[in-house]
Amino acid sequence: MQALPPKPNFLSVAVRLPANWPQPHRAGVAAPPEIQALRFSSLEARAGTDWDGDILTSTNTASVEIGSNLFDFSAPRSRPGSFHFNFHLIDFPAGLVRPYTLRVIARNTAGQTREVDVPFRISGRSPASAFNAEAQSTDALSAPPLVDMNGKGVDLLHGVTVIAFIYTRCPDPTMCPLVTAKFARMARSLTGTPVRLLEITLDPAYDTPAVLRAYGRSAGADGIRWTLATGEPTAIAAFAERAGLYVDRPRPGLILHTEAVLIARNGILENTFVGNDWTAAELAAEARSIVTLPANPLARFALRLFGGVVRTCSAALASGVSPFVLLTILGGVLAFGSLLFAGRRRIRTRFARR
Repeated sequence: MQALPPKPNFLSVAVRLPANWPQPHRAGVAAPPEIQALRFSSLEARAGTDWDGDILTSTNTASVEIGSNLFDFSAPRSRPGSFHFNFHLIDFPAGLVRPYTLRVIARNTAGQTREVDVPFRISGRSPASAFNAEAQSTDALSAPPLVDMNGKGVDLLHGVTVIAFIYTRCPDPTMCPLVTAKFARMARSLTGTPVRLLEITLDPAYDTPAVLRAYGRSAGADGIRWTLATGEPTAIAAFAERAGLYVDRPRPGLILHTEAVLIARNGILENTFVGNDWTAAELAAEARSIVTLPANPLARFALRLFGGVVRTCSAALASGVSPFVLLTILGGVLAFGSLLFAGRRRIRTRFARR
């Protein structure tokens, strides 16, 4: 993707007009148009919110258009040299949620133009609902303030981070201890990369930084590239719920919960993998790919294939399809895939010989 332009130095990002907002520059009718100042309420359009802005131009400017490769509109003129717009954003399809470049164009009556490019991003959900059971890729990360095992704040707004939820008193070896063991293998395979690993406790009342430090060190966590974190109990509970986890506390010290692994980059959710059947190699390959490092494509394919099969099977069983019919269909799909792969390999060999 092409790099975004830098933010213009005459752009203000504020909810209201700044106190030092200038007056329009008076210019002759034939003078080239000028853009003197911009104000956007945000450089990120988020579903469910309002987005507005003001644009100050020379007085000979007849119109102002704002657009990207996705949309464009004309900002209404309130008085000579002053333009204002306001939109309430309902929602965005997942495919449109990504960075953009806004192009602000001022035109005078003679048709001359002045253009300014502004970095911009479209996000699909509000911070309060950034994570949920149907969380989509590129949602904004909305994590609570976290403290790691060394008592330091956790930064999730820069770099790539693999996130999982655990608690140190978990008695089931196939749940939290297994996740931590996989994180240990990932930590070894990701040595020398900028990828960070983070396990967040679901039992913050018990899992203090000291408890997490002892637990983490016994597993091999270095507290830097791989660390464990805690935070305010109600905030972590809400965050886990937004991540799609079902959490139940039948008695003190026991927490029943579903599993999910998140991968975030620069504060944006890249991927969510539900369940605990992923392998360390698969998730490490996915993380390496996100930071544009060489990655095992077969491991990434297996990670997505398993997730797709699980979701499809769950939906089919919930709708009343019998397990026998479902297994028959899956067997046919796998057989067809094997034949297709074998045929593709044969075609490749034939062309290679030529």
